[in-house]
Amino acid sequence: MNKKYVIFKNDDVGKDTPKLKKLIDTVLENNAKVSIGLIGKYLKDERLVKYLNSLDNSKIEIFCHGYYHYHLPYITAKLKWGKKPPNTEFNKDFKKHDNSLKKYRELEKKYLKTKAVTFGPQGNIWNENILDALIKNDFKIMFSWKKVPGKIFTVPLSSNYYQNSLEEFKKEYNTHNNDEIFTFQFHHADLSDIQFELLHDIIDFLKNHEKRLFVTPYELSKIVNR
Repeated sequence: MNKKYVIFKNDDVGKDTPKLKKLIDTVLENNAKVSIGLIGKYLKDERLVKYLNSLDNSKIEIFCHGYYHYHLPYITAKLKWGKKPPNTEFNKDFKKHDNSLKKYRELEKKYLKTKAVTFGPQGNIWNENILDALIKNDFKIMFSWKKVPGKIFTVPLSSNYYQNSLEEFKKEYNTHNNDEIFTFQFHHADLSDIQFELLHDIIDFLKNHEKRLFVTPYELSKIVNR
């Protein structure tokens, strides 16, 4: 790859839909793109489904963020974790992984116009039992802090959105500015008004100062594999 790319990864779609709309409006106003992680059980929400089906999937890619979104709260996990990952939806056995993905696919087929090709586990915690389940359920791409073995294309994670000023963001970004792929992860429901406003400046900085191209995970996989 001769160019540098940026992916916005937003998790927990199903929670706080007004803030989700605010995020997507911000992205589109700035001619950017974002991948949004849908929790499958929320596909029973008619208003959310109608909104998701209205989106341009060349700019907004929906990825699977599991069905149940079951995991220990962060503080509890931190206290209990130690050397063992907390109990999440995707560090169990193959049968349970397969069941979660099947339930997601069933509702997706019933309610959504587009089919997800990308998967992102809750907390980015997973074990290798998930890989066969992903292939069986026709997923091609996965977000991960570490390289995913086998046939699944890995979108590497870079940073989380916790900053409240452009200078704070630049300081964090400078540890990744030479990376060909910069994946910026956040949760719309947790963003403050200050962070929503800051997002305009972050997009401008990445596009116009760093000359990065905004892409979806699917687009990135095609660029890398062509």
